[in-house]
Amino acid sequence: MLQRWLVAIIGLPLLLLVLLACPPWATMLLVCAIALIAAYELLHVAAQNADRVVYALTVTVAAAQVARIYFSRAFLDLEICFPHLEERRTADLFLLPLLLTVALFLRAVVTYGKPGAVPFRTVAVGIVGGVVFPMMYSCILLLRMKYEYGRLYVLAPFFIAFAGDSLAMYFGKWFGKKKMTPVSPKKTWAGFYGNILGSALGMVLFGVLGKRWLGYEPNWLALTGLGVAANLCGQLGDLSTSLIKREVGVKDYSRLFLTHGGMLDRFDSTLFIAPVVYYFVNTGLI
Repeated sequence: MLQRWLVAIIGLPLLLLVLLACPPWATMLLVCAIALIAAYELLHVAAQNADRVVYALTVTVAAAQVARIYFSRAFLDLEICFPHLEERRTADLFLLPLLLTVALFLRAVVTYGKPGAVPFRTVAVGIVGGVVFPMMYSCILLLRMKYEYGRLYVLAPFFIAFAGDSLAMYFGKWFGKKKMTPVSPKKTWAGFYGNILGSALGMVLFGVLGKRWLGYEPNWLALTGLGVAANLCGQLGDLSTSLIKREVGVKDYSRLFLTHGGMLDRFDSTLFIAPVVYYFVNTGLI
């Protein structure tokens, strides 16, 4: 219990400091670290015969993918004066995923038939950890870079995740009788519905705070809809990372946060929530 409180007391203020008080490049460094560590944890838990080459390629591309998205967005205004940059920026989207995919398959082909050969399973895990997850985490960074309300929007994924988890815990404790899925035996259907309600209410609170803090004019219906939609994706994210752990027979991805587990244990639902929030923000729905 003491370790849990220490992580919360130290970790939460540091997270808010980076997201709210520091410039966007600090958020970029934070997301780079999250993506890099998450890629390492995923390989460590789910891959087979992942050697140092596979680890080095995957974690490097994971961090580089986030940085590429940051710099691509940061220099967006230059495209007004240099239209050809838009074509270059679009082409660059495919570069790192292509390089990692080619390199991992090359490693698998070169080691095939030898002791410690890299199987396709590891190639697939490397692509997910090095490309897919970093692009999803990068939505946190892109929300922070929304110039007018960036410091507000970047909090939305965490509001949705924390508010949902909090109410789910109490609903499960008070009303939880029917188990939801063997993927996560402690989850109940009561907790599932409480999670959705908590996120919806969390986004109402988000709107109230945004209005008082930055003069944000909330669309209450859209915010509630975002809370529900993002929560459903977030719960899937939680179950998805639990599924991986259950298949390989581990409790946590690492001990990075002591009894709280690893990076993927703490940021599993946020991984799936952030892209939904970014879509709502970027399409003007909220």
